[in-house]
Amino acid sequence: MLDGQNTIVKYLLEHGKLTKDYYNELLAEAEKTQSAPDTLLEHKKVISEEDIAWAKGQIFAVPVANLYGLIIDRKILEILPKETAENYHVVSFAKEGDILKVAMLDPGDFKGREAIEFISRQKNLKVEYYTITISGFKSILTQYGGLTVEVEEAVGAAEDRFAPIIKAGKSIADIGLEEISKMAPIAKLVASILKYAVDNDASDVHIEPLGDQTRIRYRIDGVLREVALLPGHLHSAIISRVKVMANLKLDETRIPQDGRIRVIVSKRQIDLRVSILPLLGQEKTVIRILDPTKKIFDLQDLGFWGRELEIINKNLLRPHGMVLATGPTGSGKTTTLYAILKVLNQPGVNVVTLEDPVEYVLKGVNQSQIQPDIGYTFATGLRSVVRQDPNVIMVGEVRDNETAELATHAALTGHIVLSTLHTNDAIGAIPRLIDMKIEPFLVASSLNIVLAQRLVRKMCPYCAEPIIPPAGVEKDIENALKDVEDIDVEKFRDKKTGHLTIYHSKGCTRCGQEGYKGRIAIFEALEITDQMKDIIVRGCKIDDVKAEFKRQKMISMIQDGYIKTLKGETTIEEVLRVARE
Repeated sequence: MLDGQNTIVKYLLEHGKLTKDYYNELLAEAEKTQSAPDTLLEHKKVISEEDIAWAKGQIFAVPVANLYGLIIDRKILEILPKETAENYHVVSFAKEGDILKVAMLDPGDFKGREAIEFISRQKNLKVEYYTITISGFKSILTQYGGLTVEVEEAVGAAEDRFAPIIKAGKSIADIGLEEISKMAPIAKLVASILKYAVDNDASDVHIEPLGDQTRIRYRIDGVLREVALLPGHLHSAIISRVKVMANLKLDETRIPQDGRIRVIVSKRQIDLRVSILPLLGQEKTVIRILDPTKKIFDLQDLGFWGRELEIINKNLLRPHGMVLATGPTGSGKTTTLYAILKVLNQPGVNVVTLEDPVEYVLKGVNQSQIQPDIGYTFATGLRSVVRQDPNVIMVGEVRDNETAELATHAALTGHIVLSTLHTNDAIGAIPRLIDMKIEPFLVASSLNIVLAQRLVRKMCPYCAEPIIPPAGVEKDIENALKDVEDIDVEKFRDKKTGHLTIYHSKGCTRCGQEGYKGRIAIFEALEITDQMKDIIVRGCKIDDVKAEFKRQKMISMIQDGYIKTLKGETTIEEVLRVARE
């Protein structure tokens, strides 16, 4: 490891911003992934951007420039070309006389400084250096044009390249899809689309035909957003470029294809999972973005709190049994299981996972990627894993009867088993397992706890403002929370108006005018107590279940959502949106 690659990490440790344990964990992961610890720290978002910028300012003796939301004079911005800004993570933001003010994401990048000095000398300018947060840098960088301009430039180059073919009345495909897919304009276009996705924390990219156009959409914080429309005659070339990158068959357009790509985007190694689907005369691709360097959150960070968090931690101390996370696709189940693995992952514990795909890299955990196309499924993998002397087994998903039977047997024979199911609520997991031919008495004996969850978008703290809820909503919140012991609703009542106070986010430059940034879980946790085991064995009658919920003082997902609304963590609109699922 080169000197200087962990300067910021060391400084934050010395000044109490980082624990010694996490410092050592970060260095070990950096060694394993061949990443600089400083870079890894920023991407994991463990420490606030402001603290990291403060550390940089202290180390390199430069001020911190708060540029978020500032509109830079274009003449000043373009003193440093876009290529320089992107390569060295620098922006020029002000000019006083012959002094050019430049903000650097890494003030210790001396190659960057050399480039800045060279450009400045040509314009008879002296440089005054500042540092900046990642969000601030990204907000200024978009003023060069962002994805739209990059796409326009790439499309323009492609149009020039292909114009003679189009004028001759031929299809672009006539000169060979493989050749076209490797041409610079198309390669740059696809690279720009992927870079935008990674830089904006998108989970998926949709590239799909839309009449005579190609539509680019991104799923960010769980919501699909249309970002660009491209000329439709480029669609085949774009899809072919993705196929080439994923090593898929170019001439196969009749059946779906799946593939994987590993690329370096924004100096990070990113895994992409590609799905190609044939439509009427065209193909659509969806690309899942998997960033193994992302932080594995603690349960509290994900939104777990109070009595339910205590129940989870208590059940994780048990020597065997099954923990299930339930919810629809994209509800954060796997992320929750990783947070649990983080608790269970100790030097004296053998943890083995079967995943499809491996979404995060967790040091000390034996992670295995299943390959269904060659017969390596969750079921076949589970048969092998139990012979690996495991203490903890994570199975990505219980999809079939065989996997359910093997997971249940493993939970009954001295292992902790973590897995996911697609059910709407916590109690739904029990009849689902019974439908998979697991006897009720085995379900009762093997299950420890069932978690059900949905993801809501977190309110942007920079533009949140208090409001009085509509009368009907206020009444619903009061009725839902009147018997919940973990929350005192009266603490959130405005003494002057007599109404509850909730929050609304109007949108600002920090959240891209969306009003939201990031996501948090609303959840419910059902503990399989002795009373609940009896109910399961007796047939799981709904009245008995409701009585047990009340006895356990269990908080439902909608109640948890209302509580997080009162605390200002999300909005009532978000809670009601996901509650409809």
